[in-house]
Amino acid sequence: MKDRYILLLFIAIVFTVSAQIVPVGSGSYTTIFPGVDQAGRNSYPSGTPLLSGNALGKPVPTNDWWSKKLKDNHVDNLFNYPFTLKTVNDGLVVSYIPRGVIDDLSPVTVGVSGLNAVKATVSDYSDWTVSMNWNDGSHGFNVTSGIAMPFLYFTKNSTDIARVTVTSGTVTINNEILIIENAKNGADFVVYAPVGSAWIKNAGVYTSTLNGKNYWSLAFLPPTTANIPLVAQEYKKYAYVFPKNTTTVWNFNEATSVIRTDFIVQTEVKEGSETNILLGLLPHQWANLAS
Repeated sequence: MKDRYILLLFIAIVFTVSAQIVPVGSGSYTTIFPGVDQAGRNSYPSGTPLLSGNALGKPVPTNDWWSKKLKDNHVDNLFNYPFTLKTVNDGLVVSYIPRGVIDDLSPVTVGVSGLNAVKATVSDYSDWTVSMNWNDGSHGFNVTSGIAMPFLYFTKNSTDIARVTVTSGTVTINNEILIIENAKNGADFVVYAPVGSAWIKNAGVYTSTLNGKNYWSLAFLPPTTANIPLVAQEYKKYAYVFPKNTTTVWNFNEATSVIRTDFIVQTEVKEGSETNILLGLLPHQWANLAS
């Protein structure tokens, strides 16, 4: 009777464990935490993730380009390609650091006037975007950034004033457009407020009420751009098409060993007639495009 009980217990354990292994082709994955390895690695991250908004209650990825933001109040070296991003109390530092260059300058900082937030939280994310939020109790704003996206997308509290601080580069105001040439390492940025907005300069600080709206964006122009004002106008139609969600769908053809990847973006048009979003491709993607 004792041996029979042990046998039944063993069968129950095997069944439970096997039910947690999901086969995929010749491999598999587990639906439960597998535990640490012999060296004590692979444990749960310590602390509580810094989440807000739509990200609350959602499982969060711990191996993404922005995952460090889950643990630390402020972080640097967030590379989304092409931007290099850093979070600070008064907003988001926007720069460009080419390969082989060591740089910790803050040429452009985007935020809202009066902001002093001791941390930025992850407020939402999708397959290749992340949204971060600053809130000090009186002022706040949000930014959405994605891999290979040449735009950063901002929204603010209704009573706040958008602010762009420029410490490096040449700035030109053209109505609602703020052109920042050679901000650092040859990078050219363009800030787009809603149509009808005005930028007010005070030393190196540029502010705008955004014509009563709550959104604006910043673009990274291609490094080979010769006529910056012309390209800034060409990009303008995409400046108000914001990403709401991004989804990656794979299809694997086992017979040909070809993987097809579809990248789908759900958008929100803030103004204008353009509905397409401007996206970039990483080199390994555009070198393997389908016909």
